[in-house]
Amino acid sequence: MEHSESMDDDNINCYLVPQTSGTGRNIFQGGSPLQESLPLLGVQLVLIVAITRVLYFILRPFKQPRVGGIILGPSVLSRSPAFREVVFPPRGEPVLNTVATFGLMYVIFLIGVRMDPMLVVRSGRKGVIIGLSGFLLPLAFTYAATGPAVSAEPEVMPRATFLFALATSLSNTSFAVLSPILSELNLLNSDLGRTAMSASMTTDGIAWLIMVGYILAEAFLVSPLTSVYAFLSVFLLAAFILLVVRRIALKVVERTPPGKPVDEAYVFFFLLIVLLVGFYSDIIGSNSFHGALMLGLAIPDGPPLGTALGEKIDAMVSGLILPLYYAMTGLNTDVWELHLGRLLFVVFLGWFGKLVGVMAPSLYLEIPLLDAVSLSLFMNSKGIVEVITFNFFLTNKLIGHHTFSILLCSAVAITAFSAPVAALLYDPARRYAVYKRRTVQHLKADADLRVVACVHDESHVPGTLSLLEASHATPHTPIALYLLQLVEIAGRSAPVFIRHKLLRDAARDAGPHDASSNRVINAFFRHELRHPEGAVSVHPYTTISPYSSMHDEVCRLAVEKRASLILLHHHKRHMLAGGARAAAGLRVVNRKVLEVAPCSVAVFVDRNAGCVGLSSFIPGPLHATTGPMFHAAVAALFFGGGDDREALAYAARMARPPGRDGGRGAEELVGDMERIVEVLRGLDKAGYDLVIVGMRHRWYPVMSANGLADWSEYPELGVIGDLLASSDFDTPYSVLIMKQQDQGGFNAAVPGAQDVWQGNPGGAPTQRTMSIAGSSKSIQ
Repeated sequence: MEHSESMDDDNINCYLVPQTSGTGRNIFQGGSPLQESLPLLGVQLVLIVAITRVLYFILRPFKQPRVGGIILGPSVLSRSPAFREVVFPPRGEPVLNTVATFGLMYVIFLIGVRMDPMLVVRSGRKGVIIGLSGFLLPLAFTYAATGPAVSAEPEVMPRATFLFALATSLSNTSFAVLSPILSELNLLNSDLGRTAMSASMTTDGIAWLIMVGYILAEAFLVSPLTSVYAFLSVFLLAAFILLVVRRIALKVVERTPPGKPVDEAYVFFFLLIVLLVGFYSDIIGSNSFHGALMLGLAIPDGPPLGTALGEKIDAMVSGLILPLYYAMTGLNTDVWELHLGRLLFVVFLGWFGKLVGVMAPSLYLEIPLLDAVSLSLFMNSKGIVEVITFNFFLTNKLIGHHTFSILLCSAVAITAFSAPVAALLYDPARRYAVYKRRTVQHLKADADLRVVACVHDESHVPGTLSLLEASHATPHTPIALYLLQLVEIAGRSAPVFIRHKLLRDAARDAGPHDASSNRVINAFFRHELRHPEGAVSVHPYTTISPYSSMHDEVCRLAVEKRASLILLHHHKRHMLAGGARAAAGLRVVNRKVLEVAPCSVAVFVDRNAGCVGLSSFIPGPLHATTGPMFHAAVAALFFGGGDDREALAYAARMARPPGRDGGRGAEELVGDMERIVEVLRGLDKAGYDLVIVGMRHRWYPVMSANGLADWSEYPELGVIGDLLASSDFDTPYSVLIMKQQDQGGFNAAVPGAQDVWQGNPGGAPTQRTMSIAGSSKSIQ
């Protein structure tokens, strides 16, 4: 049909549904494409996505929630009757609601897929206690005040079961809401982030049980027999998901080869199951969103299946359809109808109860005061779950539009205040501010060297092993190696930290190409077994987390194990055939570790060519405690300063023990950077395999005059480190760039800041001294 009419009588809209598209009169025939459903939906999508993205970029620095839907509604743009009639007419609401609800069902399913219910178990009792207290106390406050408050609100259904459900929604903290906020603030890997996610999953579990109870109670109002049918219906849904769908999902994961994508047919099957479960959930009186969440929780998170489903759903649904749902919500929200009343007092009681309910057990569990305040504010965050719940109340006529506007705007206001303040109060680096010297230089002669070695993939293993081999581990000078594999998170929301407990016997019996075991871990276990007992101990871990917060895991492990050195790999990998391959995510990790590390840090640039000892030493199967001949010539550059002293101390540890061939040393007097580059290039001809240098040096500033610092490719490595790591500096030897633990004063300078020349403080320097200490090391 080419026309529509509308009339309002008791909030009932009557109109003729227009045709979808195609045959109506176009603009040249005097018609309007917006009279048809498809063009109207297209215009709505473009406008919604554009406004949502613009506001997101504007408000992102202020850590504010997305409010594009409210701006499109009667609060701002739709206050104009002409705008509302053209862009969001009543005849377009059924299509808009259907598309938005359909997409949101898949969003909720994906949230369930990315959740890990075992996080509560792994996090221990802290998250459970905080979650329970942070839910029960505000529930008691709000439920006690809800009855008297809604007596003055004629739009609110006074039924006891609904009032309890309303109090529950005001007291809950959902994982689906908290996880994106913590991810946006790069706090997923922090101690506070882990506790918050564990606590939120605890409250989610309680809220889900209350939801089931609400369904049964509503059914009991019809008849006791109806409640029995409702219980059996929910039980059958849970049984089908756990006994059928989950088993199929596990089989799919088992049949997918490692590193290979899931077959498209399997992905399509699970996308269809979402529709089936959503349909069944609506039939039994639940909600399609609850069924989708249950189904998502049954799917194993992470690769291969969880990642494949996320890739199919994320781009279209989360990026396009979810803003549509927020816009639909905003069309029902009018901030001009807000007024102070008893309902707002109930909302405040929920916020205050959550604040006290989280802070009290946090302080009892010895969480610092500022961290406890931040945690309680984060736990007050509201988001998509509350929006869905309030829309459910509105759709089922449990509340009216006025009450809906109050609830939604209060949720936005609470989040707009709580999240930014919590982010300002919480500093995850505060835990890493150790006050004891944890450096190689200050280790006692008989102390073990504790190293946190970070590897990203198998390409980092040979260089790391060779560097450790050159570090001269003996029972008198042992090395405790804490191996941390860095894996970017995919297909899950919560980061995972794994403590591996693999048997050394498995590593001893496994060959170098044993695909059934973790080859990275076994390679380091074999390295341990090659040495005399007590010389090397290997403790493997894996972190699966975003690059933006992965440094928290590295630094936390270094603090827990009292490490003296964190070993990182340069984010650019030099290839045998020439050129380099960069990994931007690793550079993010490296820069943040350098900024907040609780001990010394070394960045390893493995040239991967022309270096017998430090690029091609790959241990094979073990049959004895000794390995092949290993030879490495190491040079340490000393310009002055704490970082160079750290480099010299590590080189001294690599030097041969007394009674063997000693090292060799030299001192060069140079007047400019041209001479420095000439000397550094000469190290190749001298036969060095590894060059160790500090990141920052003590000399008086003339670098800016030479312009070298302005041309730095990797300023976080310092001037000399950047020069040696550059792709243009084509020397075959590998480079280890060291930064000593910051303890205030000089060493607290930012990596890559202006260096200092050694010379006369009062005048221009005319020469500088560079010392080169070298050693030739052979290990049987």
